[in-house]
Amino acid sequence: MDKTINCCFTGYRPHKFGFEFSENNQEYVKLENKLIDAVFSLADEGCYKFYCGMAMGFDLLAAESVIMLKKLYKKARIELVAVIPFEKQSDSWDEHWKNRYQKVLRQADSVVYISREYKRGCYHTRNCYMVDNSDIVITWFDGQAGGTAQTLNYAARAGKRIINLSESGVHEYIMDSPYDIIYDE
Repeated sequence: MDKTINCCFTGYRPHKFGFEFSENNQEYVKLENKLIDAVFSLADEGCYKFYCGMAMGFDLLAAESVIMLKKLYKKARIELVAVIPFEKQSDSWDEHWKNRYQKVLRQADSVVYISREYKRGCYHTRNCYMVDNSDIVITWFDGQAGGTAQTLNYAARAGKRIINLSESGVHEYIMDSPYDIIYDE
């Protein structure tokens, strides 16, 4: 039996993108199309399980791409796993993001809660869990410090295949400080 291939996502919150994170923006639409192409291509390579950290921005957009894949891909069963750092993650979000979050959560095949309550390091633990359970990481990374950089460093050290959808050409992930510091997002 062939080994199952799994994938996870890591990327920015809406405010960290260099463009307006909105369906009315051409750069957003390009990113959305790249995500859709990436998940469909990975399914054709035998990747059928996708882990999503359920954060605003890149994570939820990626999860929505997987939901589209689930509906249209007929060669295999596609699975979306929502990996949530703590139970009330979305409570402080605006209604737009809360609604997207709830819609994705309802369509996830399974949910993994890292912690019942917020605890220092729960985002980092979530990111490591997703990388540890994946062979491939899809990202949009242009070099900014933070949780995405840390996750990519961890994935690179673990020998994971990294697919960067950013056009910036940043493809070096193992970096020196401050990227090795664990930040709470």
